Amino acid sequence: MTLFEKLLQEPSLHAHAGSAAKRASLKAKLSPSAEVKQVTTDLRISEGQDQLLDAKSVTVKGNLIIEDQGRLLVAGDLVVEGNIIHEGFDYSLLFVGGSLKANNLLFHGEIVVLGDFALQGVAWTYYSDYSAYADTLSARLVVSDDREDAIDKVRAPQHLVGHSSEIGPKLGKLLHKGLVDEEGEWSYTTLAKKLLKKEELLP
Repeated sequence: MTLFEKLLQEPSLHAHAGSAAKRASLKAKLSPSAEVKQVTTDLRISEGQDQLLDAKSVTVKGNLIIEDQGRLLVAGDLVVEGNIIHEGFDYSLLFVGGSLKANNLLFHGEIVVLGDFALQGVAWTYYSDYSAYADTLSARLVVSDDREDAIDKVRAPQHLVGHSSEIGPKLGKLLHKGLVDEEGEWSYTTLAKKLLKKEELLP
């Protein structure tokens, strides 16, 4: 049984990625192939689908969309030239054995990144069902919406952590007008639709 097959048997990767030492140990067990893979369009992981990419690097020219119960595991580096989107309320998994780079991220499920984790715009995770695991995360805006992510160091001019009722007013001032209403509320579906169309959340 391969390492990825073993990880897919776990209901959560917290036991394998919950600390820097555990992440380093996990990374040491990976040996990606020399393949360099490119996806010329969007990459969609359908509901209930598992996709394992044993490659040194993977580049997605469009968006990466992961549906509920979808799981994507990449042995090496992953570059998404568009956005990473999981707009749902069930488990999903994004595992990257190397570095992860993308424009924006909106994610409810579990994220494990064993290298650099860098977003050009917004890194938005929501709800406390799951967590994100990485040594570092950099973005212009990091939103941990009713969620405690296990990231050792966050590098961002703006980092909002808390319930939507607490962070809503400030978010309304940071995002494009109309994404957050006067009551400090928003729609994840609306955010996801904007990202699917590659529209920016930040001015």
